[in-house]
Amino acid sequence: MRRFSRVQARQYQPHFIAYFAFISNALFFLCACDIMNIKSSKIKRSNFMTELFLHEKAMIGPCMDVKAHDGLLYAIQRGSQYPGGSLCVLSADLTLLARYVGLGNARQIEIAGNVAVITAREDGLWLFDISKPQPRLLCHYQTVEYATGVALWANFAFISCRQYGVQVLDISNPRKPIHIAFIRIGEVQSATVADGILYGGVWGGMKVVVADVHDPAAPKVLTEIPLMGRGDGVHVKDGILYAATGQHARGLLNSTDHSDPAFGMGNGVERFDVRDPASPKRLNGRFLGKGYCVSVDMWEPALYGDTLVVNNSILGVFGLEPSTLEAKWQLLPPARDGKEDAVTGVTSLGGDLFVATAYGGLYAARKLALGEQEANQTEQKIATQPQPFWQSGENAALTARYHGSFPVLELAETKSTLALACGEGGVHLLDKQSLRLLAVIPTAGMAQDVKLHDDTLYVAEAAAGIEIFALNGVEYKKLGHFQASKPIYQLLPSESGRYLMCSYAVDKVCMLDISNPADVQELYRRQNKKGPLYGNNFATNKMDDGTMLLFWHQDGLVYTNPDKGDMEFHNTLYRKRKGFCGYCAGHGIETDGKHILYTDGDGYVFLPWEAPEYFEDIPVYAVEKKFRGLLTLKDGLMVAAKRSAGLVTVLDVKDLTAPRIIAKVETNASPSKAIFVGERIFLPGGRSGLLEMTLS
Repeated sequence: MRRFSRVQARQYQPHFIAYFAFISNALFFLCACDIMNIKSSKIKRSNFMTELFLHEKAMIGPCMDVKAHDGLLYAIQRGSQYPGGSLCVLSADLTLLARYVGLGNARQIEIAGNVAVITAREDGLWLFDISKPQPRLLCHYQTVEYATGVALWANFAFISCRQYGVQVLDISNPRKPIHIAFIRIGEVQSATVADGILYGGVWGGMKVVVADVHDPAAPKVLTEIPLMGRGDGVHVKDGILYAATGQHARGLLNSTDHSDPAFGMGNGVERFDVRDPASPKRLNGRFLGKGYCVSVDMWEPALYGDTLVVNNSILGVFGLEPSTLEAKWQLLPPARDGKEDAVTGVTSLGGDLFVATAYGGLYAARKLALGEQEANQTEQKIATQPQPFWQSGENAALTARYHGSFPVLELAETKSTLALACGEGGVHLLDKQSLRLLAVIPTAGMAQDVKLHDDTLYVAEAAAGIEIFALNGVEYKKLGHFQASKPIYQLLPSESGRYLMCSYAVDKVCMLDISNPADVQELYRRQNKKGPLYGNNFATNKMDDGTMLLFWHQDGLVYTNPDKGDMEFHNTLYRKRKGFCGYCAGHGIETDGKHILYTDGDGYVFLPWEAPEYFEDIPVYAVEKKFRGLLTLKDGLMVAAKRSAGLVTVLDVKDLTAPRIIAKVETNASPSKAIFVGERIFLPGGRSGLLEMTLS
């Protein structure tokens, strides 16, 4: 992880105009950005302000976000900061009053009334009653994908789910949130809603997407606003949109080249007139300084009275005049062990500023005389119904066969049933023919994945580990429970059934000996910060010799074969000429036993065991532009499910080197990896339930 020192940051500032000219020649003019309205940062970077104001610290450990409510502070910590992740309640003097443990990978918190809503990435959404100092859990809800940002408006929560856009939930009854709709608008990190208009900060696309959500069940995208850097936090007040940006600037040619003129040059804030949200007008902007960090990257603006406060995880906290964006003050990230920390969230209480940092903790900056944070919430209540399931297909159709108040996340075929991983609903066993519910297996945690070997069912349950059941028709008996130190989301039994591969959190893969279900033992593991990360990266099939496969976010192909005595994970790293060969939303990996298929570019490739000089040297078997999807193979057919787009494509791959599309369906469901049950094709559909695909 690389951060620029204060000296380096000062050195880079005078060169901003040269850098900016390069970038503008590439793309900035196309974005209608007025260079004369982007001010070079002249903020004093002395230690004096930081040392004067950021020395008082709560003794709770590192934090991801903090919000003030009714005279108290609510700070959240992810699992790497406090075991299990937690919600801390503190007084204004930073005394810890209460703590709830078990949030997992907590990311953002918002509060409305006496309900705190917390996103926790892969650990979903948490809702708490905070009418008393001790938080009381109301609901733990499985979101469509990584719950990153949250905005509250009327009786709705708008959950930013990265590449999956925004999920809209009715939280009129916070004990039972109701899924209303998806707004598929790209890689949204954070969002806000003002006067029925949603503004979503899109990270990779470097933009703000504007959508009308007056009817949350029928959202309408109005326009997109290009930004000078990667999007994230947004704030709206009196028809003015403030959008914070970070990391790289437009015009970046190579994200791995630190000498690229746009590298680390996207840190800033921009103002737009959105009184007519369909026709926004750019007013001005401010460049805040050069900097880059990939592991903690978040930025957010908010008005506190007559001060616009912008927190940037790389550069610190800025106090700006709201209209001119002139600097009032800056607080650098506090030092920890001689290195700068990363700012992750701020809030105001009683005129004081409270700063959450990723490594140091929660700090109080007293006597800044700030106002309270401006909120866009409204007491308005809107009655609506969930968006009806819809699909539109060419030579195929999707039908929602089974659904309820739970999601359907993964499927497995048993001798007589379909086993469904249903999140908070446990495991549901359906008759394989009629799809009638036969039994529900309650689970200790949220059922994320199900896998079967012979008559043994394995259930991944996130923080609750793995439960193992013996099945006899619809009768089940618990054989064992493996509690890991990290949440488990994916499973794959070996060919023999003696071993079980599983993901640990987002950075590890482990092999377990399950020959004795009552005494499961970990055998070996592989760890990388950019490992399993975004999930769905296990190949379901195995190579003909039993080799098990997965593809990591930035560590390439990972493989092992414990049945053959190969007791370690190996990897092949593929280098690209620009960027990296990764595994994100839409990528897929699968094997027919002989070839390793990986979706990339406009089709898929056969991954070689030995990497060529560059990944681009591997031949691509073209399908269509930007082809993606979780892959399933059987008898010359391929099903590719692209969850982020709600797209399912069926291909004739009798000749794998000449794929041919034979059917395609688009849906508002969240279709995941398909399974073949005889001649039938089933897909998990998330909150839309179990889907069946029929070919014309």
